[in-house]
Parts: sequence; structure tokens; C-alpha cells
Amino acid sequence: MSTTEESVVESVAASIPGAAAEGAAIVGVDPNADASIIMEAINEFLTPKKSGWFRKPKADPNVDNWTDRALPIGCLWGETMVRHFGWNWASLIQHDHDDFKAIAVVNEDRSLAIFPWHYCFGCLENSVHPTVLLAFNMLEAGKIPDQQPSGFTNLMDGVQHIVPPG
Repeated sequence: MSTTEESVVESVAASIPGAAAEGAAIVGVDPNADASIIMEAINEFLTPKKSGWFRKPKADPNVDNWTDRALPIGCLWGETMVRHFGWNWASLIQHDHDDFKAIAVVNEDRSLAIFPWHYCFGCLENSVHPTVLLAFNMLEAGKIPDQQPSGFTNLMDGVQHIVPPG
């Protein structure tokens, strides 16, 4: 896969800190809290809630999962990665997918990438058990295998629960 990096558009970059504060309010955490506390709050918020025996809760028609949840919560996640691990926001273009462009946070050597907005949206829309906290804990413990520099490996594609929670 061929991926290139561009700077995040200035207006988008300027909106990320405010959106992260909004995301913190949504998940019920101080945006300056310890990174592990923030990751736990994000993970808990994204975890599907049951409204009966093995039933998906009815979606709130007044909430848009992309605008109202995924963007602010993803900004909180990304800003926490930037603050805690020294990662950076980037606009990545995947050239073998019709030049698909998405905002990500990337580590220093660009071997890893997380697409927090898309990941949060996918969890919310599909009632998927998140691995946000697991990925953070694996990074913190140095348990992520080395990846190719400038390879932009999507970290969340490789972090899976051995036994699904629940």
C-alpha cells in the first residue's frame, strides 16, 4: 500500500483542541487527566450497551454519530496520543484506494497510525467492542512489534481481543 502524508488543513488543526474538550465532556473525563484514565473513559463510552438480553439499544435519532460523537471523542483520543506519546496529527492519502484521504495520528517514525475519527464511528455505528484501551496499554508496555518506518500501519487493525469482553 502506498501512503503519503500531508499537513492537516490549518482550520481543521485549529479546531482539534476545542473538539477534544467537547469529547472529554461527552465521555465524562477531564481532558488533562492521566492518559490511561482518558483511554479507559473513551473505551467505556464506545462499548456497546445492551438494552435487553443480547439486544442492541435503539439509536437516538437526535444524535449524529459522526459529528456529535466520533469527531469530538476521536479528537480527545488523538490529542491524548499527541500529549502522552509525542505523536502527531497528519492527513494520510492511501493511493491504492482511489486516493482515500483521512486524518490520523502517527508516531514519530510514521510506522504506526491511528484513524481515531473513523475508528470511533465504526464502533458506534456497528456496536463493536472497542480496543482503544487495549491498544494504549500495549503501546505503553512496548508490546507492539516494530513496523516499517513510513509504513503507516493502522494500529487498530492489529489490536484484537483474544476473548471478546462481555
